[in-house]
Amino acid sequence: MPATRFSGQGSTRAGLLGCASAFGGLGVAWVIRRRQIRFGLRGRRPSCCPKGALGPAATSSPGIGRMETLPGGCQAYVVGSGTRSIIVASDIFGIHSGRNKEICDELASEGYLVVMPDFFRGAYPDQGSSPSWWQNLMQAPALLTPFSTTWVSVEEMLRDDVLPYLEQRGSVAGRTAVMGFCWGAWVVIRACGALPEAFACGASAHPSVSAMTQRWGEDEQELLRKVRAPQLVLASQDEPVTWKPGGSAETTLKASTGDTVFREFGSMSHGFVPRGNMADAAIAGEVRRALEYIKGFFGKHLPQ
Repeated sequence: MPATRFSGQGSTRAGLLGCASAFGGLGVAWVIRRRQIRFGLRGRRPSCCPKGALGPAATSSPGIGRMETLPGGCQAYVVGSGTRSIIVASDIFGIHSGRNKEICDELASEGYLVVMPDFFRGAYPDQGSSPSWWQNLMQAPALLTPFSTTWVSVEEMLRDDVLPYLEQRGSVAGRTAVMGFCWGAWVVIRACGALPEAFACGASAHPSVSAMTQRWGEDEQELLRKVRAPQLVLASQDEPVTWKPGGSAETTLKASTGDTVFREFGSMSHGFVPRGNMADAAIAGEVRRALEYIKGFFGKHLPQ
C-alpha cells in the first residue's frame, strides 16, 4: 500500500492532523489531540517528519526472520546469523510497518545478524499487510509514543537487551553497526556517541535528528561531536540544509569521525527508503540505490 504524504505544516495541529489523516480521518484526529494534551506536546513540533514527508505504509512482508524476546524482556525482529551484526532502529511507525522487515532480511542475506528492537515497547502491534480502518483507528494514540520515548529508555534497551543478545549469538565485539530511518537516525547518533565501544559505524536514511534534539532540548552539535564511528547519511529533499551534503552536520561528523559520507536523494521524499511506493519505477530505483550505499558502507566498515 503506497504511503500517504503529510500536509507538513509546522504547527502542532496541522502536523498531527496530517499524520492522523493517514489513519482514518477525524476520529483519529480527535484521539491524537487528546493524547497531545496528555503528553504536554501542545505548542511544540509534533512530528519528527518534515514538510512533504511520506505517511505510514502497511507492512510489505512478514519477513523471513522471527520475533524474539531478548535477555532483558524486550521484543525484537531477528534475522540472519554471523559474527557481524546490525541493529536497526525503525521510523516513528514502528517495526511492523513498511519495508522494515524486508530491509532487515536483505541485510541478513549479506552475512549479518540483524536485530530490530521494538523501542516503542508494543505501542504498534503487528497488523499485517491489510489492516482494517478500525485497526488503524485504534493504533492512532501510538503516534505520539516516539515523542515520549527517551534516550534513557533506548540506551537501557541497548545495554540490557540488545548488546547482550548479540554476544550470546556470537557477534564479535566491535563488529556491530547501527542503522536508523527518520526517528531511528536520532538513535544512531545517540548510540554511537554514548556507546563508542559497541559500534563500528552507523547509517541513517532521511534523518530526523534535528527535530528530535529539539524535542528533548538537546544540543545537536554537542551530540555530533561525541560520535567517533564513521557515518553514512542519506538525505531526502525534505531534510534541513544542515543535514544535506555540505551542511553543518557533515562538517562536524567528518571532523570527529573522518570517514563519514553524506549523499542526497534530491527527488525523494522523507521516508522513501522504508515507505516509498515501489510501484513507481523512479522511487524503486532510488530505494535500491540507497540500499546499495548502505550495504557497501557496512561491507567496508564491517569486513568479513
